[in-house]
Amino acid sequence: MRASSDPNNQAFVTISVDDGHPADLRVAELLAKYNLAATFYIPAHNPENPVMSATQMRELSQRFEVGGHTLNHLPLSSLPTDEVWREISEGKDWLENSLGKPARSFCYPMGKYGSRAAALVKKAGFVGARTCQLNLHDFPDDPFAWGVSTQAHNHGRAVQIRHALLERNFQGVLNFLGVYRFATDWDAHFRRALDRVQTHGGIAHLYLHSWEIDQFDEWHKLESVLRSISQRESLIRVTNGELFAMWGARNRVPAVTEAGKQAKLLIPKKHE
Repeated sequence: MRASSDPNNQAFVTISVDDGHPADLRVAELLAKYNLAATFYIPAHNPENPVMSATQMRELSQRFEVGGHTLNHLPLSSLPTDEVWREISEGKDWLENSLGKPARSFCYPMGKYGSRAAALVKKAGFVGARTCQLNLHDFPDDPFAWGVSTQAHNHGRAVQIRHALLERNFQGVLNFLGVYRFATDWDAHFRRALDRVQTHGGIAHLYLHSWEIDQFDEWHKLESVLRSISQRESLIRVTNGELFAMWGARNRVPAVTEAGKQAKLLIPKKHE
C-alpha cells in the first residue's frame, strides 16, 4: 500500500459484506479468486436470517477482516440506551472471544444510527463505523459515520433520493446526479464509482448482502464486478479497518465528533 499525506488523493476500493449469512462464504471464495480485500460484518444472532457457525467465521477471519454488527442485529435507534450499549459492547466481546483477535470495525444494523449509537460504538473501543448512506466516496469528517458508494441491490431513483434526504445525506444526492447520473442498476452504479475514484481519488465502496445476491441469482453479476475491480491495477485494495486506521493517522489530533461529545453522557452507570 502506498503512503500519502492525504489519502483522499489516492484511489481506494473496499468491499463490505453484512449479516454473516452462510452464503457469505461463497462471496469470500470470489473475493479470494480475484485477490480482493473485504470486511465481513457479523452479528451473533439475526432474527431474519441464519448466521454462519463460529468455526466458519474463524476460517473466514484467516483471510478477511471481520467486524462487529451487534449481538442480535436489532435497529439501534429504536432501543433504550442500556440495550444499545449491551448490543454493541457484548457483540464486540462475543466477536473477539470467538475470533481470538481484536475487532476494530463496526457496522450499524440496517443502517440505523444517530449520535447516541455512534457515541457508544466509540466507547466500546471500535475505531470507526460504517453506515448505509449511499453515493459517497470521500473520507468522512466523522469516523463513526462512514458512507458507501453502492449497495449491490437495485434501487429506484425516488427511493435513492428519499432515503438520502431522510438521512440528511445531501452530498449523496448531489453525487447521485453528478457522478452516478441517476443509475438504478447497481452494476452500472458501482462502475461509475470506480471510474470517478480512479480519476479523482477517494474510495469506491461496495457493500452487499450475500442472501440478496442469492435471492436474485446475481452471482455472475457479482463476479463480473469483482473481476472488473481486479483489472484496475491503480486501485488500492483495502479493508474497512485499514481505511478507518488511515483516518486516525491523518487526524492525529482527536476530532471533536458528536460521538466524542456524548460518549460519557450516554453510558449507563453500571457499565462504567
